[in-house]
Amino acid sequence: MVVPLALGGMLGLGLWLMLTSLPWLTPRPSLSERLNLLTARGRLEHDRQHARTAPLFKSLFLERLLRPVMEDAGGLLARLMTRTGISSGDLERRLALGWPGMDPPHFYGQKLTTGTFLLLFFPLLNLFGVHPFGAWPVWVWLGGFAAGFAMPDWMLEARLQRRRCTVLMELPAMLDVLAIAASAGMSPEQALHEASRQMRGTLGDDLNEVVLEAGLGTTTYAEGLRWMAEREQVPEMIALADAWHAALEQGLPLSHSMLTLAETVRERKRARLLEEGGKTSVRMLFPVALFIFPVFIVVLLYPAGVELLGLGG
Repeated sequence: MVVPLALGGMLGLGLWLMLTSLPWLTPRPSLSERLNLLTARGRLEHDRQHARTAPLFKSLFLERLLRPVMEDAGGLLARLMTRTGISSGDLERRLALGWPGMDPPHFYGQKLTTGTFLLLFFPLLNLFGVHPFGAWPVWVWLGGFAAGFAMPDWMLEARLQRRRCTVLMELPAMLDVLAIAASAGMSPEQALHEASRQMRGTLGDDLNEVVLEAGLGTTTYAEGLRWMAEREQVPEMIALADAWHAALEQGLPLSHSMLTLAETVRERKRARLLEEGGKTSVRMLFPVALFIFPVFIVVLLYPAGVELLGLGG
């Protein structure tokens, strides 16, 4: 009875994978998506979202067999959480920033995969008799599923935090370039264009995107800077967009405001480095207290204890 059911399930899975891979069954882009591809920003976002992602499995067979199932299950969960209002509306934006090439269905598929793996991990330990503190209870299984389900969220937040740190570290150089260009007599638009030519890295890519959009006429420089600042969610970027817009609209000196903002950003960088140094010293307490300090105590007290108790002969 079990063998026919297993063979039937394998046949159904194979037919489902074959049918879903047919080109006429794949969903077609909507009119709004096709219109969005006509803009430079839409094409760049489309390229980031559909960039080739790293394989989830080392085995090509598992990659072809399990990845479509995982993504379909993740897509179903994403639609369910969106309809119930549980999912955050800016998940796609956060994935485009922190995890290029990852879309919400793939992301939720990873959450289900890691959660299911940790859910089955503890029952397998019970099955193989690996339970040094007694059998692993059901609440530990559920806790493992919850931890595995939340793990991709932690990884995404860590990636976004690293991106914000990168933007903050690159921002003073960009402000210096803007100040130098403005001091040389360039207009705010020319200064921004020159900064996009000189900058590299994350901010350089963002500035190139803003200049490209403005050159095509789909947006203005001020709107592009504001969009970039709101996307990165770095307060200094918002201050930069406001100062640049004020220099453009009110004729205020751009170089002075850029130099002042650059000094403020450098002070924040200095404070952040000091904060990270303090966290590092706190982290060092754990290995010292758990590994080094007990051995040090034993080395010091063992000879004295032997002498006091007369165990040395």
